[in-house]
Amino acid sequence: MLLPETVDLGGRLTSKHRMKGCAMISRTALAAVVFLGFLSGGMAQQSADPEPYNDADAYEIYSVVLPHASYGAMLVIQEETVPELQQPGGFPRGPENCLFPEAASRFQDAVSDYIHLNQKIWRLQRKFQLEKPYEIVNRATLNTLFKARNWDDFRQRYPNSGGIVVMSAVGFNQEKTRAIVYLGHSCGSLCGEWRFHLLEKVNFKWREVQGVSCHTIS
Repeated sequence: MLLPETVDLGGRLTSKHRMKGCAMISRTALAAVVFLGFLSGGMAQQSADPEPYNDADAYEIYSVVLPHASYGAMLVIQEETVPELQQPGGFPRGPENCLFPEAASRFQDAVSDYIHLNQKIWRLQRKFQLEKPYEIVNRATLNTLFKARNWDDFRQRYPNSGGIVVMSAVGFNQEKTRAIVYLGHSCGSLCGEWRFHLLEKVNFKWREVQGVSCHTIS
């Protein structure tokens, strides 16, 4: 079952929709991105019961990129990770097409690990180190909430949430000093943000760095 055409989850392309650093994509392509974030059930990579994702370093990465005022007082996180991006209508398949050349070179090993890990879907665990309260919700529950093809039931159940957050598994270099992750946030019709994040560990602490050329917002 599809969520509300994925259009109501930020998939409608208008003059307000733009993509920084990349060519404008079609409505179909953008809808496919959001579709992948919320409903990837038909993809070959997915097993009937995804494995738990228990990489402690990955949860440190999530805890750096997740805090965001627009996400509301409580985070709603989709339990299933987002698999690697497909290529409908020429949309970049994955991070190798969304990084500036210098970053692509520096993060080459992390990108390779990202592509390998995200051939399958993982099940996120309650291991986030966040100040905000959060709830992990599986895709089946989200599908039920969007059965009416709008956001009303979701907002009634999670009135303090700013929307739904989806994430990929995290790709690391061998030393685990560089990382790349994909994060999407949908908050309603013409409301959302989807992008990759690059991080480096400096003095034992992860920090986000520049180098991503694709950033889709609505």
